[in-house]
Amino acid sequence: MVVGGGNSALEEAVALTSHASKVTIVHQFDHFQAFEHAIEEVRNNEKITVILESELREIYGDDNVRGVRIEHLPSGEISALDADGVFVFIGYVPNTSFFSGLLEMNDFGEMIVTPGMETSISGVFGAGDSIKKRYRQVTTAVADGTIAALSAAEYLRSKVAN
Repeated sequence: MVVGGGNSALEEAVALTSHASKVTIVHQFDHFQAFEHAIEEVRNNEKITVILESELREIYGDDNVRGVRIEHLPSGEISALDADGVFVFIGYVPNTSFFSGLLEMNDFGEMIVTPGMETSISGVFGAGDSIKKRYRQVTTAVADGTIAALSAAEYLRSKVAN
Protein backbone atom coordinates (compact mmCIF):
# COMPACT_ATOMS: atom_id res chain seq x y z
CA MET A 1 0.00 0.00 0.00
CA VAL A 2 1.11 3.51 -0.84
CA VAL A 3 -0.48 6.47 0.96
CA GLY A 4 -0.43 9.77 -0.93
CA GLY A 5 -1.30 11.34 -4.24
CA GLY A 6 1.69 13.38 -5.35
CA ASN A 7 4.51 12.53 -7.72
CA SER A 8 6.56 10.65 -5.11
CA ALA A 9 3.62 8.45 -4.11
CA LEU A 10 2.68 7.58 -7.68
CA GLU A 11 6.27 6.95 -8.76
CA GLU A 12 6.82 4.69 -5.74
CA ALA A 13 3.61 2.77 -6.44
CA VAL A 14 4.75 2.08 -9.99
CA ALA A 15 8.23 1.07 -8.78
CA LEU A 16 6.72 -1.33 -6.23
CA THR A 17 4.83 -3.19 -8.95
CA SER A 18 8.11 -4.77 -10.04
CA HIS A 19 8.27 -6.45 -6.60
CA ALA A 20 4.60 -6.88 -5.64
CA SER A 21 1.68 -8.63 -7.28
CA LYS A 22 -0.67 -5.81 -6.24
CA VAL A 23 -0.25 -2.22 -5.03
CA THR A 24 -3.05 -0.11 -3.60
CA ILE A 25 -2.83 3.69 -3.52
CA VAL A 26 -4.91 5.44 -0.85
CA HIS A 27 -5.35 9.19 -1.28
CA GLN A 28 -7.43 11.67 0.70
CA PHE A 29 -8.62 13.76 -2.26
CA ASP A 30 -10.74 12.90 -5.30
CA HIS A 31 -7.82 13.61 -7.63
CA PHE A 32 -4.02 13.32 -7.64
CA GLN A 33 -1.59 16.22 -7.20
CA ALA A 34 0.95 14.77 -9.63
CA PHE A 35 2.19 15.28 -13.14
CA GLU A 36 -0.14 13.91 -15.80
CA HIS A 37 2.46 11.40 -17.01
CA ALA A 38 2.69 9.90 -13.49
CA ILE A 39 -1.10 9.70 -13.23
CA GLU A 40 -1.34 7.99 -16.62
CA GLU A 41 1.37 5.50 -15.67
CA VAL A 42 -0.65 4.55 -12.57
CA ARG A 43 -3.92 4.31 -14.52
CA ASN A 44 -2.29 2.08 -17.14
CA ASN A 45 -0.73 -0.32 -14.62
CA GLU A 46 -3.05 -3.28 -14.03
CA LYS A 47 -1.29 -4.12 -10.74
CA ILE A 48 -2.34 -0.80 -9.16
CA THR A 49 -5.69 -0.18 -7.47
CA VAL A 50 -6.62 3.36 -6.44
CA ILE A 51 -8.83 4.30 -3.49
CA LEU A 52 -9.63 8.01 -3.45
CA GLU A 53 -11.25 10.25 -0.83
CA SER A 54 -9.90 8.00 1.91
CA GLU A 55 -7.37 8.22 4.73
CA LEU A 56 -5.30 5.65 6.55
CA ARG A 57 -6.55 5.23 10.13
CA GLU A 58 -4.65 2.20 11.42
CA ILE A 59 -1.86 -0.19 10.50
CA TYR A 60 -2.11 -3.54 12.27
CA GLY A 61 -0.21 -6.78 12.54
CA ASP A 62 2.14 -8.64 14.84
CA ASP A 63 5.83 -8.62 13.92
CA ASN A 64 4.83 -7.75 10.35
CA VAL A 65 2.16 -5.57 8.80
CA ARG A 66 -0.97 -7.63 8.12
CA GLY A 67 -3.45 -4.96 7.14
CA VAL A 68 -4.82 -1.47 7.45
CA ARG A 69 -8.03 0.32 8.21
CA ILE A 70 -8.97 3.21 6.00
CA GLU A 71 -11.78 5.72 6.27
CA HIS A 72 -13.79 6.78 3.23
CA LEU A 73 -14.10 10.50 4.00
CA PRO A 74 -17.46 11.33 2.39
CA SER A 75 -19.27 8.44 4.11
CA GLY A 76 -17.16 7.92 7.24
CA GLU A 77 -17.15 4.18 6.49
CA ILE A 78 -14.14 2.28 7.85
CA SER A 79 -12.79 -0.61 5.75
CA ALA A 80 -10.13 -3.20 6.54
CA LEU A 81 -7.69 -4.17 3.79
CA ASP A 82 -4.93 -6.76 3.75
CA ALA A 83 -1.47 -5.25 3.30
CA ASP A 84 2.06 -6.60 3.62
CA GLY A 85 3.64 -3.15 3.77
CA VAL A 86 2.73 0.53 3.93
CA PHE A 87 4.69 3.35 2.31
CA VAL A 88 3.62 6.86 3.29
CA PHE A 89 4.31 9.67 0.80
CA ILE A 90 2.20 12.58 2.00
CA GLY A 91 4.72 15.35 1.78
CA TYR A 92 8.03 15.96 3.38
CA VAL A 93 9.98 18.75 4.96
CA PRO A 94 13.73 18.47 4.46
CA ASN A 95 15.73 18.55 7.69
CA THR A 96 17.75 21.60 6.63
CA SER A 97 16.42 24.39 8.87
CA PHE A 98 19.75 24.60 10.72
CA PHE A 99 21.26 25.87 7.44
CA SER A 100 18.60 28.56 6.98
CA GLY A 101 20.24 31.84 6.04
CA LEU A 102 23.66 30.19 5.73
CA LEU A 103 23.52 28.53 2.34
CA GLU A 104 21.44 28.73 -0.81
CA MET A 105 18.11 26.89 -0.59
CA ASN A 106 14.90 26.95 -2.60
CA ASP A 107 11.46 27.89 -1.28
CA PHE A 108 10.92 24.32 -0.05
CA GLY A 109 14.04 24.34 2.14
CA GLU A 110 15.97 22.07 -0.20
CA MET A 111 19.68 22.82 -0.58
CA ILE A 112 20.89 23.89 -4.01
CA VAL A 113 23.96 21.84 -4.94
CA THR A 114 26.44 21.48 -7.78
CA PRO A 115 26.73 18.22 -9.76
CA GLY A 116 29.39 17.27 -7.17
CA MET A 117 26.80 17.84 -4.38
CA GLU A 118 28.61 20.90 -3.00
CA THR A 119 26.41 23.63 -1.54
CA SER A 120 26.97 27.37 -1.78
CA ILE A 121 29.37 27.01 1.18
CA SER A 122 32.69 25.57 0.11
CA GLY A 123 33.28 22.22 1.81
CA VAL A 124 29.63 21.65 2.73
CA PHE A 125 27.91 18.91 0.76
CA GLY A 126 24.30 17.76 0.53
CA ALA A 127 22.62 14.56 -0.60
CA GLY A 128 19.32 12.69 -0.71
CA ASP A 129 16.04 14.35 0.16
CA SER A 130 17.77 17.43 1.59
CA ILE A 131 18.69 18.67 -1.89
CA LYS A 132 16.70 20.01 -4.83
CA LYS A 133 16.14 17.11 -7.20
CA ARG A 134 13.50 15.48 -9.35
CA TYR A 135 13.48 11.88 -8.13
CA ARG A 136 13.32 10.85 -4.47
CA GLN A 137 14.19 7.20 -4.25
CA VAL A 138 16.56 5.25 -2.03
CA THR A 139 18.76 4.52 -5.03
CA THR A 140 19.11 8.19 -5.98
CA ALA A 141 19.86 9.12 -2.35
CA VAL A 142 22.57 6.46 -2.22
CA ALA A 143 24.06 7.79 -5.46
CA ASP A 144 23.93 11.35 -4.09
CA GLY A 145 25.69 10.19 -0.93
CA THR A 146 28.41 8.46 -2.92
CA ILE A 147 28.99 11.57 -5.04
CA ALA A 148 28.99 13.80 -1.95
CA ALA A 149 31.47 11.53 -0.13
CA LEU A 150 33.83 11.36 -3.11
CA SER A 151 33.58 15.13 -3.60
CA ALA A 152 34.19 15.76 0.10
CA ALA A 153 37.25 13.49 0.05
CA GLU A 154 38.57 15.34 -3.00
CA TYR A 155 37.90 18.66 -1.26
CA LEU A 156 39.81 17.55 1.86
CA ARG A 157 42.75 16.24 -0.22
CA SER A 158 42.97 19.61 -1.95
CA LYS A 159 43.12 21.36 1.45
CA VAL A 160 45.86 19.05 2.76
CA ALA A 161 47.88 19.47 -0.43
CA ASN A 162 47.81 23.26 -0.03
